[in-house]
Amino acid sequence: MSLESISTGINRRRFLATSALAGAGLILSSKSLEAQNANVRSTAKKSGDTINVALVGCGAQGEVLVDSLIAIVKEARRPIGVNVIAVCDIWDYRKNYLANKFKGAGITANGYNDLEDMIAKEKNLDAVFVATPDFWHAPNTITCLKAGLHVYCEKMMAHTADAARSMVRAMKETGKLLQIGHQRRSNPYYIWSYQKIIKGNKLLGRITNANAQWNRGVQPDLKMPPRNPISAETLKKYGYDNAHEFRNWRWFKKYSGGPISDLGAHQIDIFNWVFGRPTSVIAAGGVDYYKSHEWYDNVMCIFAYNTPEGVARAYYQVLTTTSSGGGYFENFMGDNASLKLSENPNLIKLYKEATSAADWDPYKAENIIRLDTTPPPAKPSTAQMDSRDSEPPEAYDIPVSLGNKKIHQPHVENFLRAIKGEAKLNCDGAEAFESEAPIYRVNEAVAAEKMLHYTEADFAV
Repeated sequence: MSLESISTGINRRRFLATSALAGAGLILSSKSLEAQNANVRSTAKKSGDTINVALVGCGAQGEVLVDSLIAIVKEARRPIGVNVIAVCDIWDYRKNYLANKFKGAGITANGYNDLEDMIAKEKNLDAVFVATPDFWHAPNTITCLKAGLHVYCEKMMAHTADAARSMVRAMKETGKLLQIGHQRRSNPYYIWSYQKIIKGNKLLGRITNANAQWNRGVQPDLKMPPRNPISAETLKKYGYDNAHEFRNWRWFKKYSGGPISDLGAHQIDIFNWVFGRPTSVIAAGGVDYYKSHEWYDNVMCIFAYNTPEGVARAYYQVLTTTSSGGGYFENFMGDNASLKLSENPNLIKLYKEATSAADWDPYKAENIIRLDTTPPPAKPSTAQMDSRDSEPPEAYDIPVSLGNKKIHQPHVENFLRAIKGEAKLNCDGAEAFESEAPIYRVNEAVAAEKMLHYTEADFAV
């Protein structure tokens, strides 16, 4: 089945490096919201209108969004109608690289070094994609929202909970759309699994546990290309202490929340999508390997949830010193079945417990699930088995496909269709904060070396 068939329809003077916006080293100017809204763009686009968008932040994640935008612009079937008109980054090297990538696809995007300069000059701009380092997410997003622009902002929303809260408030005050880049929420495999398997038909039974991981092998720190430097003056102006931290900002507390934020946020979001708010978290981790970094390179945590069916616990690990362990995935385990999800479709599988008496024939007949006909591996001999081993589970596939779309493309499409009034955002700022709020306390739990309990204050905006 296609994604469409299952879609939920769902100036520099503004920022001064003299004070802190939620620890970012930046503050907004004193212009009132009313004054800024005097020149707000139109709030809605008609279905047939072309949406003019820009990208702010031309790093690795910005390039991922560029790939999706190019695919959408080139889409011949059910085109959305989007035009990329600008890219913005403080580093000319990356700005020019992505502008040229667009040019190679037949798209002319003007280049800028400053967000406010771009907004002032691009009068027909409708929306902005924000893919800057995390500590710039809140200032950039709020600037765009108050300028009357819709925003797609990468996750985490910000590097602190308070900065993320400020984004939700700006979204509500301006009435503009704010999509957060938890792209699994728009992935057809995840939507189908959530709606048809976990929630709708409850094929897993009572879910008692979940586990997820994202492991990466050792990677050297990024260097500044000698032929393409960025000036110390520019770095200081935009809140960076030096070129090394600019290139490796994810590892430093001033700019980000570390791997549990960078990688873990995607998958813990899926825990919270399924279970709701956690009640507690216990975590361990440390700077065990990369002695030049500030953030923990390995983090393991356990969340507890009070669900209508009873207590569920979810374990998560993010390791940056080994890729071992079977890739990146989320695994939900129930008394009837377990479901392994991933952005890698080769890892997705539904397993029915051999002890389950549930009749899945109706679900197979309705093509909600599909029996995996791949021959199972040979059973071990009796001598190799423990008599207490469970019988191997029956394996099933999910009858949907991402097709030839990029992984982030459905989420970007959802944002663009929401601007046109054709869809509801799959992960707006308020919903994203509800899911991200618990993540901000994981590093705190590691430092405290004890279990932390969530309160209403953690989720309040």
